[in-house]
Amino acid sequence: MTSFSQCEEEVKGETVPSVVWKRFADGVELRAHIYAPSGHTASAFLPAVLFFHGGMWMFEAHDDFVSWASHLAKRGIVCVLPEYRTHARFDVSAGDIIRDGLDAWQWVYDNAAALGVDQEAIAVAGADAGGLMALNVAMQPMKQTRRWWKLGSRDEPPLQPAAVILMRGLVDIHAPESRLLRVKEQVPDADSVNPCALLRHYLPPLFCAQGMTDPLQDYGLKEWFCEEWRALGNDAELVLCPNADHTLTHFGVNPVEFERILISWEHFMSERGIWPPSAVEEASLIW
Repeated sequence: MTSFSQCEEEVKGETVPSVVWKRFADGVELRAHIYAPSGHTASAFLPAVLFFHGGMWMFEAHDDFVSWASHLAKRGIVCVLPEYRTHARFDVSAGDIIRDGLDAWQWVYDNAAALGVDQEAIAVAGADAGGLMALNVAMQPMKQTRRWWKLGSRDEPPLQPAAVILMRGLVDIHAPESRLLRVKEQVPDADSVNPCALLRHYLPPLFCAQGMTDPLQDYGLKEWFCEEWRALGNDAELVLCPNADHTLTHFGVNPVEFERILISWEHFMSERGIWPPSAVEEASLIW
């Protein structure tokens, strides 16, 4: 599929290409599973989604987005599911993990041509702590550029994804639901990675889905966050699911809410010109 040296691995009964996206001096390798349309080639120039799994960095929920990636690949979207370091297997800090997320985004962007991906149509998505990682990718500080033709400088948006997708993602490191991440204890300037402290103008479109019966996360916090995102002149859509709990990302547990969110997300991306209309389901299959 690409020019990378790759192998194939079985994920939930499906064989998918797997490539090394990051390698450390001690020999540790992090791999990325690539879900792509049948017959995909490097010349295809397709939209892509980079998914960060949940698990609160305490365990590795690699199957969080397998169902999503399998479906979207059939709709013409390349999906990248990277491994990243967690407390479950590595002696790393919260800052190290967030850096892995930033590096994964940069890797996909830099290797878009080999992956058959349109650099301007790469979205990032995440669940739980993976949502925090996706937001850090999307919310990097503005860049100050010197204007040589006259005194002073101006702020310019940094390289950022086409959209950011939160599936019950964490948006505030100070909220009780984020305490297991230990960001405040492990990152010297914790607000430098706290989405609530990074809100600003010129952010990419935000799509956020949250179950209203989730006992682990406050949907009201997501409502506030999306309102603040919009108040700063940015684009945001919130999908609240009255009958969904913390399992809203799992097709096998809650297929109705899974499909409701998926179709809403497809329309969101198509209406903003990030995905082609062909990536949108014509009608619901379940509800």
